[in-house]
Amino acid sequence: MPAFKGIKVSPGVAVGPVVRLDRGIVGLHRIVSDPFRERALYEAAIVLAKDELTQLQQRAQGADADILMFQIALLEDDSFTNEIGDYISAGAGSAAAVERAEQIFAARLNNVDNDYIRQRSVDVRDACRRVVDILDGRPRQKLHLTQPSILVANLFFPSDIFSLDRSMILGIAADNDSETSHAAIMARTMGIPAVFGLGKGMAALAEGHEALIDGQAGTMIVDPTPDDIAQANHRLALLQRKNRKRHALAGKPCITRDGTPVALYASASSPEDIENSMHAGADAIGLVRTEQLLLDHLGEEKQYYHYINCLGAAGGRPVTVRTGDVGADDAAPWVEDVRRAAENRRRLSTQITALLRAGTRGGLRVVLPMITGPEEWDDVMQEVERCKERLDRRGVDYAHDLEFGCLIEIPAAALVADQIMDHGAKFLAIDIDDLVHYTVAAGLSDSSKGRYERADAPAVRRLVDMVCRMAADRNVPVYMCGIMARDLPEMESYLRDGIRAFCLEWISLNDLKAEFMEMDLAAKTSPAETKS
Repeated sequence: MPAFKGIKVSPGVAVGPVVRLDRGIVGLHRIVSDPFRERALYEAAIVLAKDELTQLQQRAQGADADILMFQIALLEDDSFTNEIGDYISAGAGSAAAVERAEQIFAARLNNVDNDYIRQRSVDVRDACRRVVDILDGRPRQKLHLTQPSILVANLFFPSDIFSLDRSMILGIAADNDSETSHAAIMARTMGIPAVFGLGKGMAALAEGHEALIDGQAGTMIVDPTPDDIAQANHRLALLQRKNRKRHALAGKPCITRDGTPVALYASASSPEDIENSMHAGADAIGLVRTEQLLLDHLGEEKQYYHYINCLGAAGGRPVTVRTGDVGADDAAPWVEDVRRAAENRRRLSTQITALLRAGTRGGLRVVLPMITGPEEWDDVMQEVERCKERLDRRGVDYAHDLEFGCLIEIPAAALVADQIMDHGAKFLAIDIDDLVHYTVAAGLSDSSKGRYERADAPAVRRLVDMVCRMAADRNVPVYMCGIMARDLPEMESYLRDGIRAFCLEWISLNDLKAEFMEMDLAAKTSPAETKS
């Protein structure tokens, strides 16, 4: 009865037979032909891979469809194709050339200090594996479930879940993977219990057995006893009762017991995310991620309509869009992202122009990431003025008074937030996840992980307090974003410190609302401290 402890990814309890997603061994019995034939084989494989992805995309919705669109765009990318073509010309086989490109492009994304972009490395691997499987003559439908099962793997690719019947997946568990991966997001959206980070060898050991997944506890038990199942079902019943109460909160304002109103915003990546956020009772959309639009090389018109669709999905509620920054390359220090963002004026100009045009619909704001100080802020504002001048020459209507704010995600921005506001920032959004990452060097090495890799780390709290005081002195609104599910317990202390607006995933919105509505800010101690 082995028990594994991992990362809580998606709540719920599932009991059932375990089926392992095994990708097998690639590269066996390959015969390399001349470069002309290998190039022809590669091009034929690309056509078939794109056709399969297009068919999957037609059945997908929202963010799921966007993931597949990114994979199609990758296979059409000139730099990707040229990298493979050069290696084939040098004498490599087509499958080996794709595997090499997979390593190069996935590594570039994996080294970017933006978690949303970093997760795109899995999409690169997913698309490349599809092409390699075609070249090796391997089936892409890797699994056929004959009964509802718990699916386990070392690592999940998005297409692993896309290609299966949702009703046949009781739960998912992974040796690796993270709570911010696309597989994790899909599990939460679909309501599938999931636990990741269970450790190397879990999938192989659990295969063929019955298992119990408890997404709330972050555990998986292989061959559970009747008592294990009874306890899990009891926890599930409590969770379902809790969820019913929290769903009822969606239409109610978030007000603490002492009468303090709190604004709860949602983060999103698509109009579908925004619709879900509105149903969950979000007061506004505090952050719309746009990196995907830039990675897909969408032009001004397509971006413009995307932003309009986001505003429409919000139903009149305010929407704040974060401009994208995808300029980092292999092993580049995070501070280099700022310089590249400033240098890449064409990409920034296209996005700002589309946002200025969409701003005429009302309710739109823009928040700028990776600003280290007033100089970088001024650089972007000068680009905004150039975009306005070009729109004037074109005779195109735009929002002359579109509000721009600054994302406080690095210590440099926090330390000079007063100067950034003095140079024109109309609001501030504190990205607590990134601020922790950069302040305590979280994730740079295993030794860096510890009790200070948290939203309430002393150095982080001091920076947040400094930013809030600077903002209060200037009457500039400030809210906290980048809140992960693991950070929810720490949000009470920030509410007590004076922050009155929080932005998080819509699926966790009412969890935080329920906690805040039980709080009494007039009390000197929190309920947890009183109990202890």
